[in-house]
Amino acid sequence: MEYNSSREARRRRRRRRKILQAVIPVAVAMLLIGIILLVAQSTGLFEGWGYSEKKADLYAYYNMPEGNSDEAVVIENGETTDRKITIRDGHMYVPYEEVIEKYNENFYWEPSSSRLLYTTGDGVYSASPEENYYSLEDNGIQAGYRICYNEGETLMVCLDYVRVFTNFEYKLFGGVKEPYRAEIKTQWDTKVAADVKEDDAAIRTEPDKEGEILKELRKGSTVTVIDSENEKWMRVMSDDLITGYIEEKNLGEKYDRPETPVNDVAPITVTPVADYSQPIVLAWHNVTGDVSLSSLKDNDGFLQYINVISPTWFAVSDNEGTVESIASSEYVETCHAKNIKVWGLMSNLTYPDVSTSAVLSDPAKRAYMTEQLLAYAAQYNLDGINLDFESISTEDGPAYVQFIREFCLKAHEKGLVVSVDNYVPKEYTMHYNRKEQGVFADYVIIMGYDEHTAGSEEAGSVASLDFVMEGIENTLQDVPKEKVVNGLPFYVRYWTVDENDNILDMQTLPMSKGSETVAAAGAEAQWDEATGQNYAEWKTGEGTNKIWLEDEKSLRAKLDVMKAHEIGGAAVWQLAFGTGEAFSLIDEYYRPQTD
Repeated sequence: MEYNSSREARRRRRRRRKILQAVIPVAVAMLLIGIILLVAQSTGLFEGWGYSEKKADLYAYYNMPEGNSDEAVVIENGETTDRKITIRDGHMYVPYEEVIEKYNENFYWEPSSSRLLYTTGDGVYSASPEENYYSLEDNGIQAGYRICYNEGETLMVCLDYVRVFTNFEYKLFGGVKEPYRAEIKTQWDTKVAADVKEDDAAIRTEPDKEGEILKELRKGSTVTVIDSENEKWMRVMSDDLITGYIEEKNLGEKYDRPETPVNDVAPITVTPVADYSQPIVLAWHNVTGDVSLSSLKDNDGFLQYINVISPTWFAVSDNEGTVESIASSEYVETCHAKNIKVWGLMSNLTYPDVSTSAVLSDPAKRAYMTEQLLAYAAQYNLDGINLDFESISTEDGPAYVQFIREFCLKAHEKGLVVSVDNYVPKEYTMHYNRKEQGVFADYVIIMGYDEHTAGSEEAGSVASLDFVMEGIENTLQDVPKEKVVNGLPFYVRYWTVDENDNILDMQTLPMSKGSETVAAAGAEAQWDEATGQNYAEWKTGEGTNKIWLEDEKSLRAKLDVMKAHEIGGAAVWQLAFGTGEAFSLIDEYYRPQTD
């Protein structure tokens, strides 16, 4: 038994030795692996493991056909967009409509003559499709690229040409085995930037190691930081417009990188003829036929209160642009003797059958109108021209504005003041482009009346105080205050409505007749704070009569607003509707200074 027991013990010892011989190397190996992993974790020894080395397809990334060399993806003011821009011969082209909308509304495409026009104080620049030069008046200027070309019905314009007249910045990258990328800036601010710390730091398609590589950067290069995707990854843009994700550990400290605005193109300046040292007090004088002088004498008592008169003398009378005149030399001489300047009014309202569109859209007809008006101004020794083109369609807005530009340049050469009449700004009259008018014309006159007309769906005021304030404040957003003149109504509208407020009748009355009508009816007007006017209504067998009066109190409220905004003066429609009290009141605010 002792022998067997001893032998069994020896066998157990041998088994333990074999087990230890097998286990110890494994344990040692595991310990070593643990130590190695711990060291690797603390030193970043294996951080490169698991990163994708696959290069991204930039054409697919930017959603462009392989090998496309005709378009560029657009980065606009630092943001990647879905827009594409056309590339021709290494130059960028955009549709004319985009030029007007995004870059410079001063351009004007003249379809009838196939010319792209740009007007400054120096004159009218002109370029034609497929030409590599442009001209100022008759002087040619080489550009070295196609300025514009027609692609179907779309006019494509080279950004290089737009840049000649406009402050913006553009760059083009790519084009050699990678898609074009275009950067366009019209706004400048301070961006957040960071420098790259290591060579081959990758910008990837997504914030992950498995993201494909868009671009590998060199140490010391700079990226613009767009935002932080998470704690480890940043969305960035390289200087050559590759946008993607980079690990934050590859970047140094972030810092501000101010952008320098482009301002080497000076604003368009047109030397005015007007003298802004004194306010304008203008009266429109509505005359027909040969009664101008007799009507002027009938209203002689009002002339002491004004320094400008604008008689309705000129009208476009046919589709060729012929200007009809009923001007009077004796009228002008009488006004000049009283130190009153005469601005002849030119209108498109006298002959309703004449197509304003046909005249304005044709450069030869615009030039013909200008030529005639300047000849009449010289013949009658006028001091200025008042342009009163109304009911211009949205489509004809650009042509009308171009007429104003061209006419102002020619009129100023002759020493004539140019004023332009405008509705109170509304969304549907934005095509009158008061901003451009304010550049070229001496005065932009607000017709601060006709809030309610025969075409209105309901009875209402001719010029409520809010309506007047809206006209002034919105015009001042686009026009220098010294050029803004507000027109006041010397008339009212007298309404008759049924029990449902449907309009049965409307009459236009001189302001004095409004008060007389209320008194004759035995009614009493009450001050209405909402409109800033005295209001009266009364019933008759025909219906309910309503009238919003223009009187000393309502005019004073309007004049207070005008004076508070420091605008260039007042105008009144019209001379013959005035009263001594109304003119005296305006005189308190805008006493005209005579030469």
